[in-house]
Amino acid sequence: MVGNEADPHIHLVGEECRSDTRPGVGLENPSPKGPSSITLEEDRMRLTTTFLLAMLPLAAMACADDQAATEPIPDQARAGDPSYRGARPDASVAVACGASVVADLKLDGDLTCPGDGLFVDGDGIKINLQGHTITGAGVGVGITVRGHHDVSIFGGTIQNFLTGVMVATSTDVVIKDNGFTQNREGVFLAGASGNTIKHNTAWQNTSRGFMIRPTGSGTISTDNVVMDNVVTNNPTGILLFGQPGNTIKANTISGSNVAGIDLTGGGGSGTIIKANLLTGNAAAIRFGIGWTDNTILANRIRANSCGIAGTTADNLFKENLFSTNTADWCP
Repeated sequence: MVGNEADPHIHLVGEECRSDTRPGVGLENPSPKGPSSITLEEDRMRLTTTFLLAMLPLAAMACADDQAATEPIPDQARAGDPSYRGARPDASVAVACGASVVADLKLDGDLTCPGDGLFVDGDGIKINLQGHTITGAGVGVGITVRGHHDVSIFGGTIQNFLTGVMVATSTDVVIKDNGFTQNREGVFLAGASGNTIKHNTAWQNTSRGFMIRPTGSGTISTDNVVMDNVVTNNPTGILLFGQPGNTIKANTISGSNVAGIDLTGGGGSGTIIKANLLTGNAAAIRFGIGWTDNTILANRIRANSCGIAGTTADNLFKENLFSTNTADWCP
């Protein structure tokens, strides 16, 4: 006896699960046809009633099982939902040196690489290093982003490569909260525009902390922001090689034996150098030939061998504070 063939008030598995057991509804006690005896029909109906009462708990259990079977299981792969691919989207992942990264990644351990580290091969990707270190062998690139946009790299240390992070012909890349040491340079932007380098520490790299320059074919790097970094004990803190329209602000740059900020490569314009602390460098800011129409604003320039070096004509200097430099201005 299944469904509501015997009684319209009882619904079993496969139908809407409910039962109406209010007194007098659905399971009425039939009135006897005579005052003195129980007929065969009455006996049959009483047996039916007894059976249905016995079935109610089983029906309820079956309904509960049926509903539970249709509930989504947490973290279970669900068809049509791209965030479910057999594992939690935020799970840590083991990767090998040279791996192609095509989805968000949380690094689950340190990497030591004989050549290149990781390659970002997609847009909209976040790489969370989770406090781990990617170590090279003095060659290659720690993480390469080439021809992509909307990429974030954060939360770890990259050391002992030629370049810690290379960003080439890419936009909207954010490199933040990392450490860079013992590389040639920590971050290299080549023909890359609209990117951000912030809240990093770059120390004891062999040539410079960060570099911004064009590609070999001449694609420029512009509209990049380098901000709130600590750059210390590198030969050059930040190098701009002939690139216009970038912003360098609120960084602390110290211990550079060439220059804290080095403007070279044939000149550029429209760059803003603002609110940096430049201390203990051979030159706080060094101008090469051709750098004009740039703004140097509200920097603290102190205890350097030279404050401002090179050819500075046709640039705007405003509200900079010079103190305890061997010389504030040098030819």
